Amino acid sequence: MKKQRPHRPSDPLLYGPLRGHWRTYLVPALGGAAVTSVYSIVDTIAIGYGVGPAGAAAAAVLVPSFGLMAFLGTLLGMGGAILLATARGRGDRREGDAWFTLSFLLCVIVGVIVAASVLLAGDAFWRLCGADDTIVRLADEYGFWVVLTWPGAMLSLAMACLVRNDGAPGYALMAIIAGGVLNILGDWLLVFPFKIGTGMAGAGIATAAGCALQTVLLVGYLFRRRSTLRFAPPSLWPRRAIRRLCAVGLAPALPNAAVAVVVTLANHQAMRHGGVAALSILGIMLSLSALYQQLFNGVAQALQPIVSVNYGAGGRARIRRSFWLGARMAFALGLACSLLSLLFPVGTLRLFMAPTPEVIALAPRLVRGIASSFLPMALCILAAGYLQALLRTVPAATIALLRSIGLSAALLLALPPLLGLDGLWLALTTTEWITLLLALVALFRLWGREIPR
Repeated sequence: MKKQRPHRPSDPLLYGPLRGHWRTYLVPALGGAAVTSVYSIVDTIAIGYGVGPAGAAAAAVLVPSFGLMAFLGTLLGMGGAILLATARGRGDRREGDAWFTLSFLLCVIVGVIVAASVLLAGDAFWRLCGADDTIVRLADEYGFWVVLTWPGAMLSLAMACLVRNDGAPGYALMAIIAGGVLNILGDWLLVFPFKIGTGMAGAGIATAAGCALQTVLLVGYLFRRRSTLRFAPPSLWPRRAIRRLCAVGLAPALPNAAVAVVVTLANHQAMRHGGVAALSILGIMLSLSALYQQLFNGVAQALQPIVSVNYGAGGRARIRRSFWLGARMAFALGLACSLLSLLFPVGTLRLFMAPTPEVIALAPRLVRGIASSFLPMALCILAAGYLQALLRTVPAATIALLRSIGLSAALLLALPPLLGLDGLWLALTTTEWITLLLALVALFRLWGREIPR
């Protein structure tokens, strides 16, 4: 059957100036990414000053759990969003609704199963993430409340992607900001004046409340008059549809898997070679890295609907011009994020806690070493997202998989035993530069031939 060309009124991304579309999606995507990371950033600051270096070390133990939740939410959300946008670019709105429905249902089901499993595991899960006897109770006090919200957090991540692709990036940003503001207010009240538990429980409750509000607002978008998202039965058999959705969402989700896998290994190496002081520094730098990674993902997510819709319609020239808009932004953000910590290593730590002499002695090596990974990280995430938006799932997933698990895990296991703490930061930085080179090779191969219709 002959493919239908999309109608002009229903697909505005196919027409008009690209810079205007780019700004429309970029600002909400960056804002949403920044506010999403405010949860961990604000919690880290509140814990660092309210509980101390031991609390900051315990916060580092929580980072892998955030990465696991974000991986699952992005896998199911971005997979559905990309397939929805591509189907709409072809003019097939019903197929797009079917992908939305599958993404929504999977987030709820998987979120409940994973949260229940982690809660049943108890202290064993936090020890797996890097806790020892001195900080496991602090990690559990905070983590219990966070894990309770995982089904909603996964659904809100997916809905933010789907709402943006439905042409309402501003609404997605508003919902994320509302949740972030509640989290900030809750941290201040529950950690300092009320000091629930050691302060860790207060931070966890504040995060849970902010996540719940964000989820309610994003799901509430479905009942707005301007929403065009509709529930529809899948157009493929469920097993085939789930496999395809996960395959498409894998590359943009794997950077979050890197957080879960790599941070777990890094936590253990930091405790082994530098103790609580090294782990507290690592926790702060990982919180910054998570913020920056979300910003870089925001650039890739802003690029995705423009590229996917034009790919569905065969707009090759607009696809390439869109890429260069994203590449310039990713480079500028990555360079700025790197320079901040390279120039002010101790000042970076003072933003999060009152550093002890042991922490100050370790700061220049660890902070500057990890900061040198931010620029290649930005460019690599953009390249993988661009390839995935073109449904080039194999090179995109290969790049993301090497970055998130393959190279990083191997280097973290090999270098710290040989070089101590220097091996820790060197492993993280080397991984980003090698995967960036591989991403550039994949892009040059793509540009060597025409993008297919």
